[in-house]
Amino acid sequence: MHGLLGSSRNWRSIAKELGTYFQVHCLDLRNHGNSFHDPEASIQGMSDDLLRYLDDHEISNLNLCGHSLGGKVAMRFACDSPSRVLKLIIADIAPRDYPREHHIPTLDSLLDINLCQLSSRKQADELLSEKIPNWAFRQFLLTNLIQNEDTFKWRANIQVLRDSIGQLSSNPLNNGDHFTGPCLFVRGGKSGYLRSEHEPDIIKYFPAAEFEELPNAGHDVHVEDRAGFLSALDKFLLIPRV
Repeated sequence: MHGLLGSSRNWRSIAKELGTYFQVHCLDLRNHGNSFHDPEASIQGMSDDLLRYLDDHEISNLNLCGHSLGGKVAMRFACDSPSRVLKLIIADIAPRDYPREHHIPTLDSLLDINLCQLSSRKQADELLSEKIPNWAFRQFLLTNLIQNEDTFKWRANIQVLRDSIGQLSSNPLNNGDHFTGPCLFVRGGKSGYLRSEHEPDIIKYFPAAEFEELPNAGHDVHVEDRAGFLSALDKFLLIPRV
């Protein structure tokens, strides 16, 4: 499961590799990608969506992997339905509160674009560049912009995500929540989202947690060090890759 403003396509490369050994399902969270829009955008709601998806597809249990927001949903689901999770993999996120202000400028920049007056994706990129100088990050954000003939719209439900950013940035777990099955937390050495000082709190919820650091990766560990991420998964999932 992907992070905020991402989609299932973020996992395409990893899924292709894992598909040799597993049946892989890459999901769009609600209000993201091709999934439905809903005014209720809580992590609990997304965990409930996953349970319905598994039941609808008659999947009794699974290895569950999530990055960032998707990692929070995965943690919530593992505590809600521990019997359904064989192994849990969390990419660069911890069960803790994060500053909601971190995402607000980005979401506001997207909302500030007048889609009715937009003539091209290039124009959208130019408008975003005034507030978001990082070209690669802008291209990631613009994966949410879709065009239907001469009309542009956001694939993600940007306004609802903006309205819900407080709860999406908060710790998805409560006192007493725990999952005792195998867990792997993979962090980027250049990221501040998941650091060594968070490990004691993680172990409180996930007593069997293991930790892997990819020193040259930032927050998007599965993209920035794809080989290192796959190597960590191979070891954790006991994949006999040759």
